[in-house]
Amino acid sequence: MRAKGPKPIRTLANADDIIRVLALEGELSPTQIAELLDLPRPSVYRLLDGLSAIDFTEPVRDSKARLSLRWLSMADRARESMREWRGARELLAEAMERTSQTAYLAVPRDGEAMCIDWCQGREIGVLLFKRGRSLPLHAGAAGRVMLAFDGRLEEYLAEHPSRRAYTTRTLTGEAELRADVAATRGRGYAISEGDVSDGITALAVPVIDAAGALRGSLSLSGLAEDFEGRVEEFHEVVADVGERLGALAGL
Repeated sequence: MRAKGPKPIRTLANADDIIRVLALEGELSPTQIAELLDLPRPSVYRLLDGLSAIDFTEPVRDSKARLSLRWLSMADRARESMREWRGARELLAEAMERTSQTAYLAVPRDGEAMCIDWCQGREIGVLLFKRGRSLPLHAGAAGRVMLAFDGRLEEYLAEHPSRRAYTTRTLTGEAELRADVAATRGRGYAISEGDVSDGITALAVPVIDAAGALRGSLSLSGLAEDFEGRVEEFHEVVADVGERLGALAGL
């Protein structure tokens, strides 16, 4: 739950928290939402009624709620409005076709890596990171490469002292994250081996524009066995496509 403020702002912030938790967790009951967000249940019921009235959420079985399909349309419109990434989908498709792995374009947002577009590879059903979803910067290759190249590691560590572990391989300690940043900078890419989902490997490069500014990351993800012996091959692909994405972002 967010810090208290003027009532209208607090109400909007609480509604936003409900939307975010439904996006992350899927279908939830009002009681579950209240527990996750530390909100009074009557407030959650009122907010869900309001969100449903404007077609942001919808009721489902067992008195639960979920995000409505309206978000799909809004997500498409939001992506299309990002002029700097026009043409990115074709480049993601190229990366997927050259590797058969799912290709992602992610951007930094509030201490997280948000996937704004993707091209689905063969094993999409087992992947946690999907279009419109976010992961904290310390978890997954897409975020860790941004953490390495944006120069704000210490700020991130200070602002996020409690860092979620998705698996036993998730890097959460300050020392191991500093070591990972150094290694990522040294080789030019981040490698994620089961730190978000067991059995899943990902590789990411930074997307840097012509002015040298970090704009996001390009990553590939798939089954660990598909990456065995092919990391350098996949790196060559994402380095090539990532450089062209950076040129797009600078237009």
